[in-house]
Amino acid sequence: MNLFKKITAWVALTALLYSIVPAGVYAYDQEEVDAANKLAGLNVIVDHSSNVSDYNLDSTVLRQEVAAVARWLAGLDKKTTCNGSFSDVSATTPNDWACYSVEALLDNGLIAANATFEPEKNISKSEALGMMVKASDLWYAYDENSSMTWQEQLLNFAVSKGLVESFSDFNTPATRGWIFKTGANSFDAKSSDEADLLSDLLNDLL
Repeated sequence: MNLFKKITAWVALTALLYSIVPAGVYAYDQEEVDAANKLAGLNVIVDHSSNVSDYNLDSTVLRQEVAAVARWLAGLDKKTTCNGSFSDVSATTPNDWACYSVEALLDNGLIAANATFEPEKNISKSEALGMMVKASDLWYAYDENSSMTWQEQLLNFAVSKGLVESFSDFNTPATRGWIFKTGANSFDAKSSDEADLLSDLLNDLL
């Protein structure tokens, strides 16, 4: 291909790309953006609606960050003191805010007691989903007699509740966008279940 043809092809390709993605516009998952804005409106996360790139939707998320979302989903207040229940989570280590959410979950039976919590480790999609499903109190129960793994059972339940779309990469680190979307969906499912329960109670009294 001669120089003229190369330049012509490059110009055509550039024009095509600009027609598909306008300058200054980034390709974000709109549902993840909407979920992030919703959580920001509920004061769960910092509001970056004026510049959604600051949500860092494609970045991985840490276990301590998901613990904070799970504590909010469970409707639990932050603890005011830390007991040092995990050797790697205290009032100062690794972040002074982490233990107040992590220990609140532990005290209410929403996470298991272990020697460590690994707060600054990336959390997998299935681990994060399990934490949020339990925090949402959606009546999930693991069936030890099932031929499915705990991850498959959890996923089937979550899909039935509209929390997530089906996936198979259980051990892939969750992204912030995925967590925001799952957290917002969990909040909606919990609110719906509570409304249905209240309606049933009221009908029983009539």
